[in-house]
Amino acid sequence: MGAEKKGSKHKKVYIDKVLKLLDTYQKVLIVSSNNISSKQIQIIRKALLKKAVVLMGKNSLIRRACKMYAEKNPKVNDLIPLIKQNIGLVFTNEDPRTIRDIIVENKINAPAKAGTIAPNDVIVPKGDTGLEPTQTTFLQALDIQTRIAKRQIEILYDVKLVSEGEKVGSSEATLLSKLGIKPFVYGMKLVTVYDNGSVYGPEVLDITDEMLKKNVLEELGNVSGISLELGFPTQVSLPYSFMNNFRNLLAISIETGYEIKEAESIRELLENPEALKELMEKQNEEEKEEKEEEKEEEPEPESESESDDDMFGGGLFD
Repeated sequence: MGAEKKGSKHKKVYIDKVLKLLDTYQKVLIVSSNNISSKQIQIIRKALLKKAVVLMGKNSLIRRACKMYAEKNPKVNDLIPLIKQNIGLVFTNEDPRTIRDIIVENKINAPAKAGTIAPNDVIVPKGDTGLEPTQTTFLQALDIQTRIAKRQIEILYDVKLVSEGEKVGSSEATLLSKLGIKPFVYGMKLVTVYDNGSVYGPEVLDITDEMLKKNVLEELGNVSGISLELGFPTQVSLPYSFMNNFRNLLAISIETGYEIKEAESIRELLENPEALKELMEKQNEEEKEEKEEEKEEEPEPESESESDDDMFGGGLFD
């Protein structure tokens, strides 16, 4: 009877802890904790000190606490289905990218235990093994070609001992232990991010501001092109429409002789070929100087930047 009361008390303390975390933090990173030792969890906790709190425990108790908290904040209902299998929760108010990076950095090399599913290929490198010649039969049983050199076994070729997804056998595990090879790297793996009611995958954290800006500008360019082609004005196409129409207006003014203020300087240049020639030569010299300065600043060759005239498909006098 006393043991049951003690167990119930521990459960209540744990649930209260989860409720306090949900009340304190807006973001939760759900991480896979397969093959993670308690020592490694402590290392990660230390690395995340004052930035995040790592919670491990029974999923059933965590779900129960979330259901209780959902009465206060219904958004937490989206977190409940994510609490399954062998996972841990990392509570934080920091940028999830920062927390993810700290978690990923804290990985450790681990030995291959018999019965473990290999997360990656296991390669035994060629070369000296440090094993005595009496171990030759053991290696031959694993189809590993060897020879005796300087009173120790030497492996002649790199050998794929275990393939990714295969179960590690007892012989393979023994050999790797003898060779001192720890072929697997284990660490917490980010599965899902819960951010104040929003749920998204870890790949979202790899999206940078520069990537978003580039994609938005590309889409705006597409919208502008479609708008101009259809003759349907939009906010992004209006600057190009104004520019194209202004060029047409200048061309009509010069062709018909109808004077407008904006065309006066162009008309004067057309009526004075020498002045036009000097202006173009000056412009060419300035462009040449700019290119030379760019070459001095950048030792590696780069594509030459286009002139202002080229930005809109050619100058007025092309």
